[in-house]
Amino acid sequence: MNDPVKLTYMIDWFASDVAGGTEVQLINMINGLNEKGFEITLICLRSGNWEKLDTDMVSCTTKMMEINKFKRPVTYLNYLKLISHFRKNRPDVVHTFFPTSNVIGVLAARLAGVKAIVSSRRDYGEWMNTKYLIATKFANRFVDKVISNSHPVKYLTVGKEKLSESKVDVIFNGIDVSRFDSLKVDLDLKESLGIPRNDKVVAILANFRPMKYHWTFVRAAKIILDKRPDVSFLLIGEGPTMADTQKLADELGVANKMFFAGSRGDVIDLLPIIDVGVNCSEAEGLSNAIMEYMCAGVPCVVSDGGGNTDLIHNGVNGYTFDLDDHDALAHLTLEVLGDDELCHRFIEESKKFILENMTLDIVVSKYEETYKNLIQK
Repeated sequence: MNDPVKLTYMIDWFASDVAGGTEVQLINMINGLNEKGFEITLICLRSGNWEKLDTDMVSCTTKMMEINKFKRPVTYLNYLKLISHFRKNRPDVVHTFFPTSNVIGVLAARLAGVKAIVSSRRDYGEWMNTKYLIATKFANRFVDKVISNSHPVKYLTVGKEKLSESKVDVIFNGIDVSRFDSLKVDLDLKESLGIPRNDKVVAILANFRPMKYHWTFVRAAKIILDKRPDVSFLLIGEGPTMADTQKLADELGVANKMFFAGSRGDVIDLLPIIDVGVNCSEAEGLSNAIMEYMCAGVPCVVSDGGGNTDLIHNGVNGYTFDLDDHDALAHLTLEVLGDDELCHRFIEESKKFILENMTLDIVVSKYEETYKNLIQK
C-alpha cells in the first residue's frame, strides 16, 4: 500500500467571515483531498480571524505561525520555526496562497528541501507593487508549478512575472452543485426586499469597489427602465463605493427601482428571484457570483473583464459586453428578459458547463493529479 501524500497548504490570512473566495476554495480542496487519503496540514501566517476556523470546517491539522510584521524580531524566529517544521514533517508538496506565502512560504519550503512547491495566482494582482513583484519573481525560481484559476489570470501572470506558459496551469474554482438542488422562488422574500411581486429582477452580486463598475449597472438600468418599467434592480453587497452608487441612482431618477440589500448570509436563497444576473467587473480571477448564477439557473450578462469569459461564452450560455459599455449591457439584458427560449438555452448550457468542468469532484481530482505528477517528477 502506498504511503499517503503529505500536503501542506499555507495562506496569509482568513477573511473575517471565513467566506472569501480563496478561503472557501481552499477548505473545499482540503476536505476533498482528505477523502482521497492525503495527509494535510494547513498553516496560516496571521491570527486575526483564525479562531473562526474550527474543526467542523476543515478535516486536517491546523497550525498558526505569526509571520507578517517584518519589523518585529519574533517574525524571524517564527520563520525559522516554519523551516524547522518543514524539515521535521517532510511534506511531499507545499502549496501557497496570497502574497506573503507565495514568497516567504516558497523560500522556506525550498530551504527545508521540500520535494514539490506550488504557488497560486487567483486575481489580477492590482495590489502588487514593485517590491512584491521583485520578491515574487525571485521566489518563482524555486516554484515547480503555478496554478491560476482562469486563463486571463494565467496570461497576466506569464507576462508580468516573466514565467513560461508551461509552468502555469489553469484549474477552475470548484462549486458544490448540490447546494442549488432545492432552491425555489420565494415571493415573500422578494417582497421583503421591497421589490414588487410581479417585477422582473436584474441583479448584481458584488461588493462596492471601483473595480466592480457599479456605475455601469446603474446607467444601464436607466435605459432599461425607459423601455421596461416592470423591472427592479437588486444590488447585493457592501463597500466604499455604495454611497456614490446610490447618489448616481438619485441623479438618474432610478433610485425608486434600485434595491440595496447589503451583505447577506442568505444570498443563495435570493438567486431564484433573479431573472438576469449581471457582473460588470474590470478584473476578477474567476467570479464566484457568476458561478452561483449559473448553478441556480440565472441567465447571465457579464463584462468581458478578467476570467468572466472563461465562464460565459458569448451567445452560447450567456452574453458578454465590453467593459463599461452600459448601452450594450442594457440592450443585452432587455434581449434576455424578452426571450424565454433564449433564457432556457443559456440556463441549460451554463449548467452543462459547470457539470463538465467545475464540480468539486472534478476540481479536486485535477489538484490530486497535479500534486502526484509533481512528486513523481
